[in-house]
Amino acid sequence: MSDIPLISVVIPCYNYGEFLGEAIDSVLNSTFQDVEIIVVDDGSTDPVTTAMLSALTKPKTRVIKQRNQGVAAARNSGILAARGTYILPLDSDDLIHPTFLEKAFWIMELFPRIGFVSPWVKAFGTENWVHDAPQYSFYTQLSRNITCGTSLFRKEACIQAGGYKSGFVVMGYEDWDFWISLGEKGWHGYQIFERLFLYRRHGRSMVHEAIDHHEQLVEQIKARHPMLYQEDYMEALNRKWELSPLLDMSPRILKGSAWHHYSTKPMTARLPKWLLLVPQTRRDRLSARCLNFIDGLHADYYSVTMVATEFIKDSDVDEFSWLTSDIFHLSLYVPKIELKLDIMERLISKLIVTRGIDRIFLLGSRQGHYLLPYIQNGFPRIPIEVIE
Repeated sequence: MSDIPLISVVIPCYNYGEFLGEAIDSVLNSTFQDVEIIVVDDGSTDPVTTAMLSALTKPKTRVIKQRNQGVAAARNSGILAARGTYILPLDSDDLIHPTFLEKAFWIMELFPRIGFVSPWVKAFGTENWVHDAPQYSFYTQLSRNITCGTSLFRKEACIQAGGYKSGFVVMGYEDWDFWISLGEKGWHGYQIFERLFLYRRHGRSMVHEAIDHHEQLVEQIKARHPMLYQEDYMEALNRKWELSPLLDMSPRILKGSAWHHYSTKPMTARLPKWLLLVPQTRRDRLSARCLNFIDGLHADYYSVTMVATEFIKDSDVDEFSWLTSDIFHLSLYVPKIELKLDIMERLISKLIVTRGIDRIFLLGSRQGHYLLPYIQNGFPRIPIEVIE
């Protein structure tokens, strides 16, 4: 396996040292482990931050220093130093869910035309709210920013787009302009309907300042992409996305893909490692017997990976968080996967191998029943129990 990471997480930091350690740890605790973390010190002046950055010894993490130039320049510096195929920008006061990188990586590897993958947002801290964006459409993206600032993107796409642009009247809309630039170069986005980005709220931020200058910033964005905002182009683009939505794309696991060999965070060695194949990740969609079985488990005694196989519009990763954070609702990463059993079998097998699963429970999953012979053939030594 190569020593070059697949994903580079770029964390600009300006006087947010009190939160930085948590942001880094949320990346280190990811199920996906082929990562490097690049902290860009954007000319911090706060003594707590400068002391923390000087003493930082987190695994897989290095610090780059520059004079204060703003978040766009800081991200660009980190991207320039990044070795990964994929980039995740993460602000130093925010967090990511443990499964976000792995799920976004799957989507990137399965759909070569996708240039960036965005999660839904859950705010915490002084405010508690959620933001659930629609599935990606370039037409919609031009009108309003439906892509989370903390989205995984291809470094190749970033280079083509020229990176993040500075020079706005105030900071805050650089990411919106960036996603438009990627779309302008022909790259598609993809929205995961799970709240995998944790957005810390702690008083007034540059986002509030940007909202106060919304109209001016929008005019600057339009001025930077004049061809995109012509009326005839917008009309044609709207028709295109209505007639040919992204969800019609077919997944491909390409030969030589990094999907075959990425590394994951080891499961707790001393605990039994169980895979639960369920139809849904919502309690009201599971049978009483299946729920009784799940509710009888405890995170102190089992390392559990939960995989749902049927179509769903959205998934709440907190529904069973008392038991595990390792929850995958496959139809959210591969549209219509319930009709693509070969891809589903590959994804389930990947989870079995990377988690070191030693027991499988089939809990009312119809697709799981169809795949049972293939799973048994691929993993003849792993016992499988069926609970309806």
